[in-house]
Amino acid sequence: MSVVGFDLGNESCIVAVARQRGIDVVLNEESKRETPAIVCFGDKQRFIGTAGAASSTMNPKNSVSQIKRLLGRKYSDPELQRDIAAFPFRVSEGPDGFPLVHARYLGEERVFTPTQLMAMVLSNLKGIAESNLNTAVVDCCIGIPVYFTDLQRRAVLDAATIAGLCPLRLFHETTATALAYGIYKTDLPENDQLNVAFVDVGHASMQVCIAGYKKGQLKILSHAYDRSLGGRDFDEVLFKHFAAKFKDEYKIDVYQNARACIRLRVACEKLKKVLSANPESPMHIECLMDEKDVRGFIKREEFEKISASILERVKGPLEKALAEAGLTTENVHFV
Repeated sequence: MSVVGFDLGNESCIVAVARQRGIDVVLNEESKRETPAIVCFGDKQRFIGTAGAASSTMNPKNSVSQIKRLLGRKYSDPELQRDIAAFPFRVSEGPDGFPLVHARYLGEERVFTPTQLMAMVLSNLKGIAESNLNTAVVDCCIGIPVYFTDLQRRAVLDAATIAGLCPLRLFHETTATALAYGIYKTDLPENDQLNVAFVDVGHASMQVCIAGYKKGQLKILSHAYDRSLGGRDFDEVLFKHFAAKFKDEYKIDVYQNARACIRLRVACEKLKKVLSANPESPMHIECLMDEKDVRGFIKREEFEKISASILERVKGPLEKALAEAGLTTENVHFV
């Protein structure tokens, strides 16, 4: 029986299966490797994954995303409060001090715990694995950030149990990456240690792992992280830039319209990806708000300038990982 691995991202998730020839990432119903970590509640049914992402633009207040940020954290957590301020859905404090998510489902207002929502996501991923393997899936390994607290780890385990899964192990995401690198690296040295740094800038957080390799051996030398530095921060810089620009040029305030906010954020994420490979990029959104089409333009130099404070923060985890490993940049052979 195959062992299934789930990579639970803040924005999207991946399902992988261990087979005789190695590890295969399986495709979802849309033949994509990544499945959005979104649950969208409707009047007649709920939509999870790709279907949830497709429905979120039309139904933003009942579309729950970034569930990973809510797991196992107190409502009063300052980091969580900053996250909640940007969510289009309503989050309140439960009687136990943990967050509750509000959504209108099947014609009535309901509340869900983050653990319940993550269980829905895992159940959807379980279905993807089962459709690829043509067999029931129970045993699994789940990737989690290195900075997860005991409460957050327990929340993941509880969510897996609710979804009908039996998690054999919770794996640090960067450790899993280092292990995968070692599995497929066939020319590891016999004596001299090969030091490799793995830098993972995800949707909402950044993790760094430095690993040492010898033939048949893997040693994790250090971990470092910034729990609130990720791709969404660069999206937010672009979002604020264009929100101010459109307010000035088109006299529209996207902050007053949840749907307009989501559409602009999606456009900014696409723009960011274009700028990673091109020196400049235009933006065009039809009927963003008040039936107005909007256009914008930005150069990579300007993007880097307005993102300078975020880029500066990237150094922190890198320097900490090197210090904990007792290495300098000259001692790291690959990144």
